[in-house]
Amino acid sequence: NAEYMGDDSRSAESKMLKQKQQPATYGTISNAPLLSPGHSDSAVEPFYQDISPSAPSPILTYAAPISEHDRRWTILEPNSTAQSSRKKLQIIRAHPPHFTRLVSFVQILVLASSMIPALGGSIARWGVKSYTEYHEVSVFGGGVDIQSVQLAPNMWLGPTGTTLIKWGAKYTPCMRKEDDVKDIQDQIEKDELDNGCCIDRLNNCGVMSESSCSYVSGTFLGVATTCANSSTTCTVSVRPCCYGQQGACEVITEDHCDALHGTFHHNAEKCSDVNCLESICGMGGFYGESTPNQLFRFASPIFMHVGVLHLVPNLLFQYSVGKEIESITGFWRMAAMYLISGIGGNLVAGLFGGPWSLSAGASSSLYGMIGASCVDLFYSWKMVDRKCQQTFRLAVMLVLVLGIGTLPYIDNFAHVGGFIFGVIAAMIFLPFVELGMCEAVCKGCLRILSLAAICFLFVIGMSVFIANPKSDFCHWCKYIDW
Repeated sequence: NAEYMGDDSRSAESKMLKQKQQPATYGTISNAPLLSPGHSDSAVEPFYQDISPSAPSPILTYAAPISEHDRRWTILEPNSTAQSSRKKLQIIRAHPPHFTRLVSFVQILVLASSMIPALGGSIARWGVKSYTEYHEVSVFGGGVDIQSVQLAPNMWLGPTGTTLIKWGAKYTPCMRKEDDVKDIQDQIEKDELDNGCCIDRLNNCGVMSESSCSYVSGTFLGVATTCANSSTTCTVSVRPCCYGQQGACEVITEDHCDALHGTFHHNAEKCSDVNCLESICGMGGFYGESTPNQLFRFASPIFMHVGVLHLVPNLLFQYSVGKEIESITGFWRMAAMYLISGIGGNLVAGLFGGPWSLSAGASSSLYGMIGASCVDLFYSWKMVDRKCQQTFRLAVMLVLVLGIGTLPYIDNFAHVGGFIFGVIAAMIFLPFVELGMCEAVCKGCLRILSLAAICFLFVIGMSVFIANPKSDFCHWCKYIDW
């Protein structure tokens, strides 16, 4: 039903007749009621108000069935006629947030599974300060010993750090060669140069230094000897154990290794015979070679969270912002923007973060959605009411969320990177309304340039990440991420 907003006292019938006969000389943009998908354009008859110098700008509405699925905007340019404005009628479907719901369900499922021990998960002690556990373990040479183990808590109420790594968190030592990791491996090989097989009085044996063998009153068979190749029939009771996030290794008993929450290698005798980093990274190891190459960790952290206290606020923010973006983009465009923002943010974090930084979460994708909201405001600027209010709201939200990222234990590089990639991705995938040929050409060119920029940033960023083994080349980055 068309609403007449003039102060003319003529009858509604005569007004309607005149409105249909006279073309509009000035127009405004109005958000029309929703139309059913099968409604014909010819059945939608716009009504125009005749303009006098003192009359307000006409407001265009439609008499049409209402549906939850279609949203129509009519764009009236100055001096446009009803016929030309009807050709510019734009239809944007209001899509249900299926992708937002799906990715939220996956994130809940992954976190729950990573906290179930039967599935290879764990639950760390809640807190901020590290704590010490004491275990009674067997030692080489007979007897038992009390072993202290220093463990890190999880302030987000979730799995341990080693579990997060095995489940696919972003951890650069698993993704490329790191100089720090190479130094650790070189030191291990250097320490084992003088090691050999030692047999204790209980006929247990293992590879160790001569001084360690003398400490347990064992028999040292010589430098560079192994127990498996010796002529004795001893039982190898100590083997390499990889533990911790940095690939530490010791030749110890199996129950001692369990106390350290490490990986016991039953088929090796020396630490130099195993790749501790590959054991810690998990996820099928390093494909085809011993060099870290798990680049899928740029994407897998999007579906992971460090803990329950990390997941819940992310889900609330994700659903509130994500459903609005998906309502105008649909499932596949939303998925593309979400993944590009998340992967791009993790790439930036990998380039500028510390060599041992461990992170997980969908925050990079969520910051990308904030960037998409900014682009949506830019694209629909001429149709937005209360422009200053909308701009101020987005600016305040952006300052707050980027400011929060500077706090400890938060990866702000992923946030900043996700926002930047989200802005560029939104310029490619967000639908826009064409307000004339010139604007249509400009926005089309902007979309092509954004696509080229995304490809360029990913190629350059990935090349630099793989080629540069140092993450501390940026000295001023500490001001962005503590």
